[in-house]
Amino acid sequence: MHYFSMGYWVLGLAVGLSFAGAVVGLACVRQSTMSVTARFRLVWLTAAAASLGGVGTWLAVYVTMLGVEVPVGTIRYDVARMVLAAVLAVASVLAGLLIVGRTTDPARLAGGTAAMGLGLGLMHYLGMDAIRVQGAVTANWVSAAGATALAVAISAGVLWTVSRFRSLPVLTGVALVFAAAVTGLHYIGLAGIRVEIDPAVLAPAGEDLFSLFVPVFAVGTLSLAIPITAILVAPDRSRSPRPTVTAPADTPAGRPAPRRRTLDPVG
Repeated sequence: MHYFSMGYWVLGLAVGLSFAGAVVGLACVRQSTMSVTARFRLVWLTAAAASLGGVGTWLAVYVTMLGVEVPVGTIRYDVARMVLAAVLAVASVLAGLLIVGRTTDPARLAGGTAAMGLGLGLMHYLGMDAIRVQGAVTANWVSAAGATALAVAISAGVLWTVSRFRSLPVLTGVALVFAAAVTGLHYIGLAGIRVEIDPAVLAPAGEDLFSLFVPVFAVGTLSLAIPITAILVAPDRSRSPRPTVTAPADTPAGRPAPRRRTLDPVG
């Protein structure tokens, strides 16, 4: 198989997408820790999962496959498996974030790492299993296991970081490492894919990635634009301590001062 038939710019685009998805996703996790209600926290974590898993992982892998070609014939993809892989990527990241929560408990960190890492590993395997050629496609289990192990390591690093740090420079650095690691994960798994072309076999069924690229890329871009806008308009509570209400001078001793209730509709 040829990995860079269109040039290395495809690899650069994939890394850039993975980095952008990771930055937005980690920023959403940061916002979730400052949410005042459980409902807003779930919304932020769902946006984080869509950014990290959907764009930062699945879409980045999708883009790299644009440059993959076989020596003879055409390559097609099973759309159902591709969609399932995308859903699994988002669901596994969300599960990991929900399991870890706001605590630094080692048991919960291990559980979240397993849910997120194994889910991303299975996501990549499904993506590679979607490949169709005029012949046979086989996967090397050693490469698949190596890609899954790296996915678990990536998940552990991400979940450990977001449970302890809120600094945007730190999260940006983690996003850069995430993008590089996801790229490595993909090519480790892809290196184990072997194709055997058989001219006697009918042309493969499925879809060409180029025919789906525009709508998929548009949806991925939109999925990042929404949380970016929400982050920009959300109040920054990380550096704004809640004001304390002091008792008026004429309040009798021993009688608590009335508390003022403020409405904060933004999570």
